[in-house]
Amino acid sequence: MSAPQYSPPSSSGAADTSFPREKGSEDAITPAPAPAPQVISTGGQATTEEYVSEAQRAAQAGQLPFRWASLYEPAVVNPANGKSYTFNLLRFWDPYATSFWLATLGFFTAFICWFSFGALMTEAVRGDLKLTAEQVANSNLASLSGTVLVRFIAGPAVDRYGPRKVLASLLVLGAIPSALVPTVTTKGGLYTIRFFISLLGGTFVPTQAWTTTWFDRQVVGTANAFSGGWGNLGGGLSPVLMINTFEGLVRAGMTHHLAWRISFLVLPVPLLFVVAALILLLGRDHPAGKWSQRHQLAGTAMAVAAGREVHLDAREIREQERMRENAGAEGGRSEKVRASAKGQDFFESGIKADAVDTAQSEPLTPKSALAVASDLRVWMTALCYMTSFGLETALDAALPQLLYGLFGGPNFTVADAAYAASMYGLLNLFARPGGGVICDILYRKYRPQGLGVRAKVTFLIATATAQGVLMIGLGFYIDKGSPPTLGGVLGFLVGVAMTGFAANAAAYACYGHFRPQNVGTVAGCVGAFGALGGMIYTGIFKYQPGTKAARTLGKKFWIAGIFNVVAILPFGFLPLGDAA
Repeated sequence: MSAPQYSPPSSSGAADTSFPREKGSEDAITPAPAPAPQVISTGGQATTEEYVSEAQRAAQAGQLPFRWASLYEPAVVNPANGKSYTFNLLRFWDPYATSFWLATLGFFTAFICWFSFGALMTEAVRGDLKLTAEQVANSNLASLSGTVLVRFIAGPAVDRYGPRKVLASLLVLGAIPSALVPTVTTKGGLYTIRFFISLLGGTFVPTQAWTTTWFDRQVVGTANAFSGGWGNLGGGLSPVLMINTFEGLVRAGMTHHLAWRISFLVLPVPLLFVVAALILLLGRDHPAGKWSQRHQLAGTAMAVAAGREVHLDAREIREQERMRENAGAEGGRSEKVRASAKGQDFFESGIKADAVDTAQSEPLTPKSALAVASDLRVWMTALCYMTSFGLETALDAALPQLLYGLFGGPNFTVADAAYAASMYGLLNLFARPGGGVICDILYRKYRPQGLGVRAKVTFLIATATAQGVLMIGLGFYIDKGSPPTLGGVLGFLVGVAMTGFAANAAAYACYGHFRPQNVGTVAGCVGAFGALGGMIYTGIFKYQPGTKAARTLGKKFWIAGIFNVVAILPFGFLPLGDAA
């Protein structure tokens, strides 16, 4: 008995027609004519043939130029997958902009709360728990280790349940250990609580997957970079918020012993619950509607017409059965379906779509897991993110102590060192979004030659390698020659930030092209390696502290830079090829 057919939704219930493949292409599909178009409700411009706009045609061909008005106009929608060709972040009521802002807000909130302990460590926690420098470093490692694990788990969860639910769930899970902070009385309790709070670091995965779900590959680098960069600013804002909360409680009459503990109940815990509720109440899973409806767009019809496998979970199968019953057609059950597809959504459009256009997130299977694990492009992106984001997290913790160790004195206090160090993180405001914009410009320029993804990958490798070279230069500048100046060190740090943050953005722009049916899993792998990199660089900084007198404070930096270059540079010589 043959397997039941996958039937995309149709207002008419017309018979299936197949899309012939374009000659000489495995992925490109030319829709066949059908009697009547069907309107897909996506919140942007209508996406069926009779209403396909010139903007949509230009965008599909990679020829849609940027216009400032596109920031607040209705989305120009890809008719295959419902994703937006434009980045309309200022049209707040539009579901595309709403999804972007909720994803960014969730990530921003998670970073505020994830870094809350670090903000109070120097002023309150360390003295109250009588911690040594080594114990503080160990607690910092604990605050990263949980992130590595949860990012690996969050990826398949996103593919199965959708990024909105996973993001809200992680915020709630992070609120629970945050609420238990007042119970901490020993270093062991501190390590345990910080480990579980680090679950909040896993929000990177659903944040990136959510924006990737709503924005097409021509602007996804920009959308992901803005979401990641602005969300990451929460880590820079955390010290200001937590220290002010702590000092306010002290002024209200609390002891230091009690005030730092209650600070978590005043700010992080309610903030996490409120934002999680906003995401669940105001967010939308997918341009098609519910996550279980994601395969009802025309792209899936085109995929099965091309002979690609589409895996449905139990909820999607039930949704298909319900639709067939409503249409009076026979239903059936199958976890793996192949079928011909209906062409009315692309009536005489001439629109071509490849695997990235038609793919939707699917539950992870052993076969797809092996495909992800064996893809060199995934490894390349993960290692680049390991060196760029990993270094960023380590530097955020190490820079204040380094700058004070180098220049501390009556005219350069601990507070001055902290403010100078904050410059590094604040460059996320534009360096990371700028990297995403550059990637999208390169993609649009070189896509007609079939080199669009290769251009993104080249930019990723170049910026990640440049960060390592600048780290080597910073290390030798501190240790060799004339005594370093504050301006010189900050100049190197600006270069490290600009290249490293741009590499972060380039990683966001690239990974959506690789294994698009499992974009959550790929994002989880990339994100987990970023957290792993933070642990590696923190370990380097811990075991290579150096001293000012011996001119060895820079050793940690040139060691980190060499590790960076050695990990990334070989990918510049491997034939990774392009992607869809």
